[in-house]
Amino acid sequence: MPCQSVITRVIPLFLLALFLTPTVSAEKRVVQCYEPDRALLQPRLAENCKGQIVSEEEAKRLKVKLHRDRIKRAMQPKSKRHQGPRGHGTGFFVTDDGMVVTNHHVIEACKKVIWIDTTDGQEGTATVVGKDKSNDLALLKTTLKAPATATFRIPVEIDKGSEITVIGYGTNKLPPIRPKLVSGKFQGPNRTGTRLRMKVAVRPGNSGGPVLDTSGHVIGVVYAQLNTPAVFKKNGKLILDRGFAISNPVALRFLEHHNVNYQKTTKSEPRPREAVFKEAKPFIARVSCPR
Repeated sequence: MPCQSVITRVIPLFLLALFLTPTVSAEKRVVQCYEPDRALLQPRLAENCKGQIVSEEEAKRLKVKLHRDRIKRAMQPKSKRHQGPRGHGTGFFVTDDGMVVTNHHVIEACKKVIWIDTTDGQEGTATVVGKDKSNDLALLKTTLKAPATATFRIPVEIDKGSEITVIGYGTNKLPPIRPKLVSGKFQGPNRTGTRLRMKVAVRPGNSGGPVLDTSGHVIGVVYAQLNTPAVFKKNGKLILDRGFAISNPVALRFLEHHNVNYQKTTKSEPRPREAVFKEAKPFIARVSCPR
């Protein structure tokens, strides 16, 4: 009887495990997640999908439709805001509902309206909901749904000489239509840890854009480039391609002060440059206004 009692207890538990195992693995499977309100289709874990889970066949059809819609939006005539002089910089989405981070100096001279352009063809306006002039940061609330959102790396533990990338609308004679990604090297923080030094070709227009590690996570916000002519005039040294960024601790304190629920991670898995650009491009925004 004791032996029979043990068997009776073990068998039901074994059968229960058989029924439960497929459910657990199903939750971890990767699915095609479609969010109609954001016109966004991307692979996600089933448990993290906030929209509709669609089949592979339906995903193929949706990809064609979304691509066609983006082309149509891009071909639409631009509004009068593109006439006359205007200043521009870069920003990036930090929440799904359209919050964008940029530099304070990018929007400081904007008197009437701030325009936002996304890489998927959306156009909208923004209002300033937070600013920190001393740290050169601004928080914008846009009228758009974010095509994607950035993820911040915490803590930033990167060796000097490690590869980094800067993505944004850096100007080279003419303002670019699409954002560009430029690679460089990390040169370390300043003494206070509030700024990052980089050997990378940042240009006017890159201001407010993210600095990314090799996994595509944000480690800082671009705010300045070295004034090469001024340095050469002062000491005769020709120093090229030096940029500066606001460090994550400063940027994140700013977001927390304004109750922004940003995404963060402690993981860092190096990825190909093309993959980093493909994933980062959707959360980049062009910030501009009449001057």
